[in-house]
Amino acid sequence: MHPSFSLIFFTTLAGMAQGLLVFIGLMSIGQGGLPDDFLAMLALPISLVLLMIGLISSMFHLGHPERAWRAVLMWRTSWLSREVIILPIFIGITCLALFFAFLGQSSSWVWGALIAASFALWVCTAKIYQCIRFIQEWAHFSTIINFIILGLASGWMLLSTLLLIWFGSETISVLALSQVGFILIAAAMVIKLWIWKRNRNLRPISTINSATGLKASNVRQTSMGMTGGSFNTKEFFHHQSDLVIRNLRRISLIAAYILPLITLVFAISQDQAGWIFVAFAIHCCGLMAERFLFFADANHPQNLYYQRIS
Repeated sequence: MHPSFSLIFFTTLAGMAQGLLVFIGLMSIGQGGLPDDFLAMLALPISLVLLMIGLISSMFHLGHPERAWRAVLMWRTSWLSREVIILPIFIGITCLALFFAFLGQSSSWVWGALIAASFALWVCTAKIYQCIRFIQEWAHFSTIINFIILGLASGWMLLSTLLLIWFGSETISVLALSQVGFILIAAAMVIKLWIWKRNRNLRPISTINSATGLKASNVRQTSMGMTGGSFNTKEFFHHQSDLVIRNLRRISLIAAYILPLITLVFAISQDQAGWIFVAFAIHCCGLMAERFLFFADANHPQNLYYQRIS
């Protein structure tokens, strides 16, 4: 599939904000949670900024952004419509949590609603792709797992960075932050490697013969059947060479997982907050490559006919 950079930014930034808010909610439920001034002045505003940037960027892939409101009309059958409904609700609950933090009146039900809305948004976003049955790379429960675990990992790394900026390493345990971050990123890497292995073993249900209607055994497509491009050739293929995709996979593996894990090991062994900042910065860069590959790895059956626009 053709990766839209607006969707790459939206799913990456929104997922990070969701992970951040999930951990904020978990740490704030009950007594003795995160301080209200930290929430009101830094953590919650950052999460809102990420959500708004993601929301705005998602509008750029629409042909008619002014008609975006019509997406809510199909909420009974469309996961996209449900996402369009859940997202503003999620933003509204975040604003409510920010309001309570300003007042210094923490409320457990607000944090619980925030956590529930975060997971609901993850499910809606992932289901948009998982429900497309003819794209085998997406039509699997691992799609939801991947969205959730990467959101939790990136959200925790962001929260760790914000905590260290606000409180400093003298107050916050660098060891604890690094250990949790290491576990989450390691789990995300294991899941991603498993997904890549599964995708490599997938075989198209259709064949070039069934796509073209030709019965010969040595059918080979040498032209896309037209002199110019079309919607099909532009939207259902990423237009990158195999070399570019292989290099992006290496970049994603190294930047999103391996290097952050190595830097977190240094943070654990040396008890220095700077390594967490480095791990978060590298992880963010790797997430962009990972999300590009999520879209690029999806093989639309129609490409059997166009033979990847040969």
